[in-house]
Amino acid sequence: MRESSQHAEVLVVGAGIVGLACAWHLQQRGFEVTLLDPEPPGSAASSGNAGVLANYAIEPLAQPAIWRQAPGLLLSPHSPFHLRWQHLPGLAPWLWRFMRRANRRSAAQATQTLSELLSPAVDDWRHILDDLEESGSLVQQRGSLCFYLSARGWREAQAELAERERFGVNQQRLDAKALAELEPALEGLARGGILFPEACHVSDPLTLARRLAERVQGRGAALVPARVQGLARNKGGVRIATDQGAWQAEKVLIAAGAWSRPLALACGDRIPLISERGYHLEFPAASELVSRPCSPGEYAFYFTPMQGRLRIAGTVELGHNDDPANPRRLDYIRRHAESLFGPLGEPSHTWLGLRPSLPDSLPVIGSASALPGVSYAFGHGHLGLTLAATTGRLLAESLAGEAPGWLAACGAGRFR
Repeated sequence: MRESSQHAEVLVVGAGIVGLACAWHLQQRGFEVTLLDPEPPGSAASSGNAGVLANYAIEPLAQPAIWRQAPGLLLSPHSPFHLRWQHLPGLAPWLWRFMRRANRRSAAQATQTLSELLSPAVDDWRHILDDLEESGSLVQQRGSLCFYLSARGWREAQAELAERERFGVNQQRLDAKALAELEPALEGLARGGILFPEACHVSDPLTLARRLAERVQGRGAALVPARVQGLARNKGGVRIATDQGAWQAEKVLIAAGAWSRPLALACGDRIPLISERGYHLEFPAASELVSRPCSPGEYAFYFTPMQGRLRIAGTVELGHNDDPANPRRLDYIRRHAESLFGPLGEPSHTWLGLRPSLPDSLPVIGSASALPGVSYAFGHGHLGLTLAATTGRLLAESLAGEAPGWLAACGAGRFR
């Protein structure tokens, strides 16, 4: 006798910030939405990011310069990148794909697509924020600042600055004096910097996710604590097996972040998704150190002022999802932060999260290749928060047959 199942019109797998933004847009289109996630909304990577709406970050990680930078990134104790070498055999295929993308042609193609994705990101978020109650203080537009400690770092930043100018990114060059006037804590530290005035930051990413979840639930969305174990097509749509029973859905959206790869494989798509392990520390005593997100270009992390604390978030570690937190990564952040600003007090919170990353720095947005009725919205790397609202809009447009032609560059089929 066949197991009975619950029904959903659109079932969203994943209640992180991307899944929630997709649910919001789907409701705007008149769909009834059910979200499945074993964890509370926004409690994974969505809660611990740097909190920056980085609409300027159009450069993919795979750049030609990575070939000469690789030895230092892999071997230097001061590197913002760390590889857990025992996992190298499993990571090697992804790393090979990544290095193959590190050429001018591939980087230019990815930059073009990232520019298309990022240019409307802040405006797309404003549409959602205008619909959320009491969200005014959650997102602030004070810009984002990248500064460089060495003459070499500042000199090398000019090529990226010129590339962003070519794509119309709003940015302002600042000398050391202008930097200190903008952020007094940087006086005497930096050779130069770049201000991105249109960027915003979120004063509490977890609160934003919770309010968005409350909003979509208030409009009728069901939020079910369940872990998806498999998907299959049948004549009624898509059948979904979970640890809390079976579901039947007309359409399914996989937005499960770092846990999306096996679900896509069940749909016939072998997506080269890995998890970048990111870290943060929070310091209540340094809550007023800076007034906007500030990133030392040489260290690859952000200082972001949040509600009652300073969050320092970033770096990249490649390993296994189940590995414990690496205390050396936390020490890296604290040591370099205090080398700039002196003692910051005791951290009130430390965190490790998993960024779902693809070798070309582009997310997967659009239909599954071999399982009708299933779509994807995952693989945003460092840009999950930034691109959540835009991804939701594009996904809803895709389901309605209105997706722009350039979105094909984010399709699952590019990995076949």
